[in-house]
Amino acid sequence: MSANNLRVLAIIFAVTAVQTLIFPAFLQADPDPNYWRLEDIQTQFDTWEAQYPGIFHQSILGTSGDRLDIPMACICNQIPGETEDPRILFHGALHANEPNGTTAIMKSIESLLEGYGVDPSITSRVDNLELFYVPILNIDGHLHNFSGGINWFDWRKTMRDNNTNGEVDYPYDGVDLNRNWDWNWNDYPEDDPSSIKYKGPYPFSEPEIAAVKRFVLSERPVVVVDYHSPVTIAWRNYIFWPWMDTSGGGMGPDSDVAEDIADLWADATINENGNPYNEIYAYSTLPKEQCWIYGRTGILAYIMEISDHCWWSGAMVDTIGVRVSRGSMALVDRVLEGPGVRGSVTNFASGEPLVAEVKINQMHQHGVGPRMTEESHGMYHRLTTNGTYTVTASCEGFESQTQQVIVANAWARLDFALESPLSGVGPAEELPWLQTGSALGSGGGIRLELPAGLPSATVDLFDLRGRRVGVMGRDLSSGQAHELSLPDHLAGGVYLVRVVAGDRQQTRRVTLVP
Repeated sequence: MSANNLRVLAIIFAVTAVQTLIFPAFLQADPDPNYWRLEDIQTQFDTWEAQYPGIFHQSILGTSGDRLDIPMACICNQIPGETEDPRILFHGALHANEPNGTTAIMKSIESLLEGYGVDPSITSRVDNLELFYVPILNIDGHLHNFSGGINWFDWRKTMRDNNTNGEVDYPYDGVDLNRNWDWNWNDYPEDDPSSIKYKGPYPFSEPEIAAVKRFVLSERPVVVVDYHSPVTIAWRNYIFWPWMDTSGGGMGPDSDVAEDIADLWADATINENGNPYNEIYAYSTLPKEQCWIYGRTGILAYIMEISDHCWWSGAMVDTIGVRVSRGSMALVDRVLEGPGVRGSVTNFASGEPLVAEVKINQMHQHGVGPRMTEESHGMYHRLTTNGTYTVTASCEGFESQTQQVIVANAWARLDFALESPLSGVGPAEELPWLQTGSALGSGGGIRLELPAGLPSATVDLFDLRGRRVGVMGRDLSSGQAHELSLPDHLAGGVYLVRVVAGDRQQTRRVTLVP
C-alpha cells in the first residue's frame, strides 16, 4: 500500500474516531444498549428491594402526562420520612434526550447498596441521610426516545399533544419541563409550541414538574440536584450553583456556601478527558427548576451538565456515569458532615412539630425563601460556613423566638419551642396569674393567683424543646393564691411554666440560676 493511501486511511480512521467520540448516536438507529431503559430500572428496583429491604425503599414520585408512574427510590436505614436526617433529591432525564444523569443515579444507588456495612463512609451516608433518587423524570419523552420514535435523538420535551391531532409531531408537540416553572414566567418569550424550549400553556401544566414541587415543599430537602447534558458544548462539564440575581440583587445570600460546595463537588468529578469539572453561578432569569426552588424555598438547587453532549456509545456510557456518581458523593458528604445549623420547631404546649419559617439573619435576603421546616418533624437544615449566627423561628399564631448559635466544622443543633400568645377570657385585672422574678435560684418559688370562678388548674414545667420536665401542681383551686416550687434537680437555663384552667391558659418564661 502506498504512502498516500496510508495517509488517506489514517485520516479516515481519525475522522471516524472523532465522529464516534463526539457524535456516536448518529451512527445508531436508537440509543446505545448500555443506557438504562424504564423497564430495566423497574426490574432492577424490584431486585434491589428484595436484596436490601432494610435500606432500599422504592416509591412513586408522581405520574407523567400519560399517567405513567415515575419511579423513585430512597436509600436510608429506616422508613423514609420517619427520621430527622437531612434529605437530598437527585433526579435525571428531565430532558428526554439527556440520559447520562439516569446512568449516574443508577451507579450511585448501586454503590451505596453494595458498600453498606462494608465501607464505613458509605455506611455513614446511609445511616445518617435520606437519599432520594429519581432516575427518569420525563418518563413519556424517555419512552419515545428509547423506542426509536420520530427525531428521538433531539426530542427533549414531554409528549403533550399541543395540536390535539393524536399524532407525534416534531418539534411542535411537547413542553420543556425546565421552562414550566412559575418563575419569571411572563417575561419568558418561548410560548410557541414549535420551540424546543416551549414553556407550556401555563405554569406547572406538566404533572412531572408539579410532582417535584410537591416533594420539595413537603420534604424540604437540603439540596436538589438536576442532572443534565449540555445542548451547547460551551457549558460542558459544568456545575451551576444558585445564583446571580439579574434584577439587581447581586449574589444570593447562600452564594458563599453554594459556590464552596460546587467547587468541592467539581474538583471531585473527573470528565472523559481526565480533568475536573467546572463550576459557575446560574442566572435567576429563566422559569426553570433551579430558579424556582431556590427563589421560592431557599433550598440549594444545582444543575450539573454532564460531559460535552447528550448521547454516547459503548463503555463510555457507564464510565461517565461512574465518574459523576463518585464525584457527587462529595456533595453528599458535605451535607452529611456540615457545617450548618439544624433543629426542630415545635409547639411548646403540645410538643407537636410546626411548619415554621427559620431565618438566619446573617444569611437573609428579600426574595429568597421563606425557608420552612418540613411537615413530619418540624425539622430544618441550613448549610452554612463556620461562624456565629442569629436565628429566628416564626409561625402564624405563635410568638417568634430568636436564638444565637456557633457553627464550627459540623452541624450545630438549635431547637425552638414556640408559644401561643397569652390567652384568656375576662377582665384585664385578672391577669397575670403568675407572679415571679426574672431569675430564680434552684428550688425557687412561683406565686400563682387564680381568679375566682375558673375550673381547677394544672401547672407544668417545660424546657425550650417543649418537653415536660416537671409537674408543679394539679387540681389547684380557683380564687386562691398558690405557692409553687421549681424542681430542685434542674440544670440552669430557661424554662416555660404553663398554667391550664379549663379553656384558658397562660405561659410564662422563667430563668433558673444554678
